[in-house]
Amino acid sequence: MISKRTRRKFADFASDFAILRLIQDVFEAEDFAERPGYVGTEYGQRRTLVAAYHANIDMRDPAQLARLVNVYLDAINSWGRTPEGALHPAAHELLKNLRLDGIPVNDDGELTGPLPKDAGSLSVPLTNFDRLDEPEVVEQHLQRISANTDSDPAAAIGAAKELVESVCKVILDDFDVEYRNRDDLLDLYKKVAKVIGLSRDAVPGSAKGSEAAQRVLQNLATAVQSLAELRNELGIGHGRTKLSAAFARHARLAANAARTVVEFLLETWHERRAATDETS
Repeated sequence: MISKRTRRKFADFASDFAILRLIQDVFEAEDFAERPGYVGTEYGQRRTLVAAYHANIDMRDPAQLARLVNVYLDAINSWGRTPEGALHPAAHELLKNLRLDGIPVNDDGELTGPLPKDAGSLSVPLTNFDRLDEPEVVEQHLQRISANTDSDPAAAIGAAKELVESVCKVILDDFDVEYRNRDDLLDLYKKVAKVIGLSRDAVPGSAKGSEAAQRVLQNLATAVQSLAELRNELGIGHGRTKLSAAFARHARLAANAARTVVEFLLETWHERRAATDETS
């Protein structure tokens, strides 16, 4: 996936270093067209033109994403160099963001390997969660997981754990609940479970429903704990001195567990907050 953050960086880069004709040239060289009648909220003609092209690209289509990467690299090499041939700092910043998205590029603006087959495959519907002030933070974790699942399973497992930790901290911050730097993943999860009301009374008025919900919640807590243990045993943390024994299947297990936990917490958090807003 090419993240919104990276697309914004490219728009800034194009605005600073190109004219409208050059922007059209790099996109049309990859057979992209502007969205007809596009009306955006971007400031400036060049940013608006870039947005019109982005709006007409299916960001989930691997073939289109590969062509978009070519657009960015063509732009970097066409506009982003000094007369001496060195890349401008803005070009390096754009390359840095591409690497965060899992795109294998070096500091000279060249691809160093094939694009990740599974990039963008792990997703959470972040647009459904408007209380997330910076959804890009969650998006970055998802992209790191997807980009490393096959190539670096240990890194993907670490990113899966960090994804759950980040979401827990976001929720705790929203409720002004304190946590310590040394709190581990399960500590954070327990605090979140308490503050958003994950209890034996999860289904009011139904003892059986509450009991069933509690079993699910206990399994959910176990999944979070297991994810942390998986990270410690197979991941790259704690200054390990031996190669990780993690395989891609372990990374996929960690990724899927993390996504399940994160979606459940985000949905419950938003439902609880919505109910509070209605009664206030």
